[in-house]
This record gives sequence, C-alpha cells and structure tokens, in this order.
Amino acid sequence: MRNVSLLMVLLLMALISKAQFITGKIVDDENNEPVDFAAVILQTTDSAYVSFANTDSLGVFKLESDLPVFRLIVQHLAYEMYENIFQDQQPGIVRLTRKAHQLDEISVKGHRALVTVVDGRMTYNMRQLLAGKVVSNAYESLLQLPGIREQSGELVLAGANSLTVIINGKPTTMTNEQLMELLRHTPQSRIEKAEVMYSAPPQCHVRGAVINLVMKQNESDKPDWQGQLNAAYTQRHYDSHSSGITLLYTAPRFSTDLLYSFNHTHIRSGLDLFSHHLYDGQVHTIEQQDRGDKDSQAHHIRLGADYRLTDKNLISFAYTSQLTPKLENREISEGNYSSSVNNKKETDPVQMHHVSLDFTSGSGLKTGIDYTYYKNHTSQDFTENKKGKEDAFIAYSNQDINRLRASIDQQNELSSDWKLNYGGQFRYATDHSSQHYQSHVGHDMSGSDTDNKLNEYTYDLYAGFEKSFTEKFSLSASVTGEYYKLGGFNEWAIFPALEATWLFSPSHILQLSFSSDKVYPDYWEMHGSIGYIDGYAELHGNPQLRPYKDYSAQLNYIIHGKYVITGYYICMDDYFVQLPYQSPEKLALIYQTTNFDNKQTVGVNVVIPLNTGSFLNSRLTLNGFYDQVKSSYFHETAFYNDQWVGYSRLDNTANLSSKPDFKVEIAGAYISKNIQGSSELTALWNLDAGIKWTFAGKNAELRLKGMDLLDTWTPDLTMRYDKQNLRMNIVPDSRTVTLSFSYKFGGYKQKDHKEVDTSRFGKQ
Repeated sequence: MRNVSLLMVLLLMALISKAQFITGKIVDDENNEPVDFAAVILQTTDSAYVSFANTDSLGVFKLESDLPVFRLIVQHLAYEMYENIFQDQQPGIVRLTRKAHQLDEISVKGHRALVTVVDGRMTYNMRQLLAGKVVSNAYESLLQLPGIREQSGELVLAGANSLTVIINGKPTTMTNEQLMELLRHTPQSRIEKAEVMYSAPPQCHVRGAVINLVMKQNESDKPDWQGQLNAAYTQRHYDSHSSGITLLYTAPRFSTDLLYSFNHTHIRSGLDLFSHHLYDGQVHTIEQQDRGDKDSQAHHIRLGADYRLTDKNLISFAYTSQLTPKLENREISEGNYSSSVNNKKETDPVQMHHVSLDFTSGSGLKTGIDYTYYKNHTSQDFTENKKGKEDAFIAYSNQDINRLRASIDQQNELSSDWKLNYGGQFRYATDHSSQHYQSHVGHDMSGSDTDNKLNEYTYDLYAGFEKSFTEKFSLSASVTGEYYKLGGFNEWAIFPALEATWLFSPSHILQLSFSSDKVYPDYWEMHGSIGYIDGYAELHGNPQLRPYKDYSAQLNYIIHGKYVITGYYICMDDYFVQLPYQSPEKLALIYQTTNFDNKQTVGVNVVIPLNTGSFLNSRLTLNGFYDQVKSSYFHETAFYNDQWVGYSRLDNTANLSSKPDFKVEIAGAYISKNIQGSSELTALWNLDAGIKWTFAGKNAELRLKGMDLLDTWTPDLTMRYDKQNLRMNIVPDSRTVTLSFSYKFGGYKQKDHKEVDTSRFGKQ
C-alpha cells in the first residue's frame, strides 16, 4: 500500500509540474510540403534571444518556453524570412514563400537520409521513399520499407517475431486478412510517414514490433471536397478485380470521410500429398492430389467524422463494416485413399460491424471506446466416393463474436524534458461457436457436434516515462501489468519494455530495444470442433491451447541515415503453430495447433542502399539467422529442430523518362530452406517487375506490375522424424499481374483511419 500511495503522489506531482512547449510546423506555401532544416528562433517581444531549434524532416519544431507572448523568426536559404508575434496561442502551421531569384549556374546535389530517428522511432518519409516506385496502395508501400517482406500472406519485419500495423497511433482491430485488404484499398498518396518501432510505447496498446502509418492531414482552413478513384485488374490462375472511391469533406472545425471499395477475388489452392503412414504396425502409402478454388466478393465501407471542440480538443467517430455476400470454396481430392468433393459456402452473408468513439484533449488525455460484432455462418457439403468408404454429410458452422474495448491514456510533460505516460485498457469478448453435422447416409454423427461459448476478460494497466538525458542519449521505459481470464484459465503477467537511443553524431545512431508480449490463439482454435478437409485430412481444435510469451531484443546501428544494421534475439515460451501429424489411432492426417516448449531465433539484418545517380536507385537487403524449436510432448513424441537461414533481396528503380513520366522497377529475392516446428520448408526465390506512368498533372497514375513472375515463392513441406513421414508439394498461385489505375480530384489529401480489430475472428 505504501508503494501505491507513493505512486499516486508522484502522479499528482507530475500533473502539477507540467512543462510548456511551443510547437509548430513549417511548410511550403505552394505545395504544403514540409520544410526541413529551417532555423526557428524564439525571442521576447523586445527581440531578446530565448532559444533556437531546427525543423525535422517533417517540418516540425519544438521549443520549451512558458512565454505568454513571444516572437518567432523562421529562416531558410530557399525561402523569404518569416517573422510574427504570437499571444496566448501556438504557431500552428507556418507557410514560407520561396525566394524569387534562381541560381541557374550552380547545381547542388545531395542525398536525404533514408531514415531518421524521431522520439526513439525509426521514421521514414514515405514521399521520398516511394518516389518512382511502382506502388498503388498502402500495402505495397509497406513492402518498400527496409526489412519488410511478405511471407505466407503476412508482413514480416526482420528481427521481430510478429508485426502489427497501426494508423496514427491507434491499434488495429481487424483480422490480418481484413487488414491487408483495407491496406490494399488505401491509396499510397495518403501516407505521410512510417514509424518503425521494435518496442511500441504502451499508449499504443500494442506490444512488440509496430509500424505506425501517419496519414496526411488536410490543412485547409476553408470548406473543401476532395477524393480519389481506384480500380485494378489482377490475373493469377484466375482473374480478380477491385474498385473503390474515397471522399473527404473538410471545414475549419468539422471533417468527414467516406470510403467504399468492392473486391472480387478468385484464387486457386492445392497440394500433392505423399504420406507413409504407420498404423496398426503397418506402413500405408497414401498419395492424394487436392485441387480447389475460393471465389469471394466483399464490400468495405467506412464512415468517419471529426469535430474539433477547440484547437486542442477533438472528438472522433467512425463506423466500419465489411460485408461478404459471396464466399464459396470448392475442393476436390483424388488419390489411392480418398476421392472426395468438399463444397463450402456461407449460409448468411459474413459481416463485421464496428463503431468507435474517441476523445483527445490538449492536456494529454486520450479516451476511447469501441464495439465490434462479427458473424460467420457457413455450411460444408462433403461427399466421399471411394469404394468401401462411401460417405456424405453436411456440416453447419456458426461463429458469433461480440467485443467491447475501452481505454484511457494520459501523458504529462514535466520539467527537464521528462514525459510521464500512464493509463489502462479493458477488453471483453464473447465468442459463441457451434458445429452440427447432418448425415446423408444415416450415420450417427452427433458425437462430433459442438456448441461452445467463451467469455474473455483482459485488464491492462501501465506506467512509463520518456527522457532525453543529454543531446545524445534518450531513454523510454514502461511496465504493463495484465490480468487475463478465459473460462477456467486466468493469469497475471508483467510486460516490461525499453528503448534507448544514442546519437553519437547525425551520421551514427545506435538504438537498443527490448519488448515482451503474450500472443493469443484465434478463438476457433480453442474449441474442440473437428472439420474434414478431405477423406484423409482433418482439422482439429484444441481446448488445451494456451497463449505463448514473446521476449525480443534488437540493436539497430544507423549509418549516414541510409545503412541500417540490426542484430536481434527472440525467445518464445510455449510457442504454438499449426502442423499436420499422422494419427497413430487411425488413417488420418490431423492438422492441429499445439504448444511447444519454446522457439528461439538470433540473427543479423543489413540494409544497404546502392544509388548510382538520378537514373537508377537500388537497395540490397541481407538477413542471416539461426532458428531453434523444441517440444517435449508433441502427440506422444518429442522433437528438437534447428536451421541456419539466409535471406537476400535486391530492389532496383529506374527513371526511364521525366516527360512523359515513366518509372520502372525490378526486384529479386532468395531465402534458403527453413523450418516450421518439426518440418522443413524448401528454399524460395522470386522475381518482381513493374512500370508506372504518371500523367494528367500528376493526378492520374497507370501501373502494370508483376509479382513472383517465376511462380517460385511457394514452399514445399517435408516432415520426417520419429514415426512421422510425409511430404507436401504446394500448388503455387503467387504469380500475379496487376493493371491498376487511380485518379485524384479536388487536391486529394489523406484522412486518417482507425482500423477495426478482428484479429482472432474467423474459422479455418
């Protein structure tokens, strides 16, 4: 109790001793682009010098002062001097006018830093990073960040076990699939910068590695309509297409935005299975060829509104919805053991609805509440035609999820450049999932029926600080306490986090990060249901599944703002993953998510830009790491597996022509063989290429891009240990050719979006 009282006293002192800062942003009055390295001089009204600061790469400056009336002078070689007196107000946005004279006889060339460190965050100016890139949306933009790659449909950050994407500091509440779809429908021109954090601050309510996308804000002080149209056609084995529109209305105190997109996706799936299955003292050789396709249609809708009560107090409301009127999945399996047809479709449209309300105060207080409803009702019509194994049934699977989340955060800026952060979050979720079988041939399948309801409670409280001890050393640290309850399982946990930055010089920056986290399985995985993929393969839930703990540390060395060297170590206790295994009780290949003892990874990632002039820009990424995984009990056996892995990628962008504006890019990547639990994955390589034409006053873009042109970025799996012996050759469908078009009207600028969390929804 004495410790609690002391903490409360410290918090009260922090509220009382809050320091004051003068902040603002310097922009070009012609194009609203930020002006970096502008000199900002703070004076009293009688011209006495007080302090000085330079703007960063985003044009932002910050001066510590409690002067009620002050004079600001802004100077830059390329702009006219700005001078103004402010009384009881922040400068806000300061617009500089370019100088009229030109120096045609002098040509000055330089290179901007690829990455800067701002408040401990590796910050990338996306306008600079994406210049000339053949990208059309936010998802493709993220793949241009150093250290980011795509693996099994997910974004991976070198040196991190997991990666979360948030927008404007707000965590996502969407499934990974829904998040990727939203990013694919978000124009890349809406992104201002990307902040990469290996240890996210606790006020983000996300632990571990995070990419924070900061969206452009509309700076007009007059009512204005803006928008953008998008359309794309993609050819894989089957063709897909998408289209969408974004509208934004802004006024001095009120703004609203509407996003609508439609996506029709048709993809192929399949594998060739070779299984040597030991059952009843005999090895059975089973060979199956599975082929399938998934055809779906989805509507994405978002309506948001912001109302500014005062210059520093903001209320935000958003409604986000995803409706899937068509979802059909057909799989056919032929082989020496099974001849089956499996048709899955929705019995009701899959839908997700999310509403959120947030309040941001100028005093550093932020509060938010949101509610999400998710519904997924499907049917599976299964037929087995193999002689002697004839069977037919229909399975009805329902999942209904309701979730409520509330958070409160406070930041106090104290004297001597101390910042105190504290707050908490409460989450409640209920998941009602059921599965009922109906046999067409008179079999009693009632024993396979399930009907479960899970109630989940999570309570988080955190406290932390940020401090610049010297001009060259800054530190942020926090501790989060969490209580988690799911059914009969409950657990207390402590999650420390730390990030330290040493600025030896502007050309040499060292950053140390440490984070801890707990990773939860999807809701459907914690039910005891059984699903049938074909006549041999089954999908089992696992009621005994538990979250795993993740501890990671990274050391980043940034040289000249371009070269980034990252050493990392990751340890995951009780790590879980879904793997197949050959059942000793019957001839069945069972897919199930299970916990292991631990998994450890240690490695080094290096990013090397190779600029050869204005025509060609290149970037080389090298990553080498050691993977190790151990399980003392994996379906009545044990295993230990390890592997050294190497990854490399070379990106090239060429400026073919400025008038007309044509850009082309070519990229290639290779990764050596890897492991997944007790299994081994084959080596992979790929080749990407694209061309972009910008026209109509830079308002229109036409892009043609090919991904994995050799169709070689899909791994095969081999599992040979103890009594397990099987091989899976996956049928690739990763080669894509996309033709996309976008058109901006009304001087379109980004409106920030808060995404919806359904990260653990859905059924396999």
